[in-house]
Amino acid sequence: MAAGASPRAPIGGSRTRPLGRPALAVVPAGWWFDGLLVAALAGLTAALVWWPPLLRLDITVRDWCDGHRPGPVSVLMLIFDYLGQGGPLLTVTLLVSFWLAWRHRTVRPIIPAGLAPIVSTLLIVGLKRWTSRGAPHHGSVKLFSGGPEEFYPSGHVSNAIVYYGVLAMLLAPYLTVAIRGLLQWVPGVLTFIGTTYLGYHWLTDSVGGYLLGLLIVRLLLRVPWRTVPLPRRLDRSAGGNHPVHHRPGRAGRPGEHG
Repeated sequence: MAAGASPRAPIGGSRTRPLGRPALAVVPAGWWFDGLLVAALAGLTAALVWWPPLLRLDITVRDWCDGHRPGPVSVLMLIFDYLGQGGPLLTVTLLVSFWLAWRHRTVRPIIPAGLAPIVSTLLIVGLKRWTSRGAPHHGSVKLFSGGPEEFYPSGHVSNAIVYYGVLAMLLAPYLTVAIRGLLQWVPGVLTFIGTTYLGYHWLTDSVGGYLLGLLIVRLLLRVPWRTVPLPRRLDRSAGGNHPVHHRPGRAGRPGEHG
């Protein structure tokens, strides 16, 4: 996904403002990568319509998974799939944002946490309804089949990219670099594996969900949430948008204004 962090170390206590340093950054930073994601998603969708071998690949992967699904592995894959469950993820993300908002007396953490599900729902549901694709065990493998099923792209995979990315952004000042990386990358990959292996989604559904989720979280990370102007009554954190001024004679460490 796309996220690095400022090399400056976070500071503890009330001086650590939410969405401050270390702040997650879009990596690579250029918009060219976002363009590649859009092109890849559009190309995948077009290939599912006009390139039959891709549909045969989906069927082959589904059939192989159906024939290689021992009980213990299935249980593990169910856990992986549940990592992308939208309801619990949304609840956890909002609870974390409200806790940070209360702790720092600012609504800043709530804004991206609340915007993420709105953007995700509009894009995912819109694409699902437009493409009208069946699931691996009911409905048609073809897009625009006209059936009631709506499975492309995978919402679970997209959720796992978006929500865990937002959580990593909110909690960046409190997590080590290694833990931030695990929080950003691992759930999306595990959800991809679990939902495909269990036959809840075609392989290309999961690929599409991953591409879309990555695009959404990159767009969310590009917004300067820390410095967006807000009314004073909504942002009562120490210093507001201004650096924290230290008492004379006290040496401040690099990054202590973050």
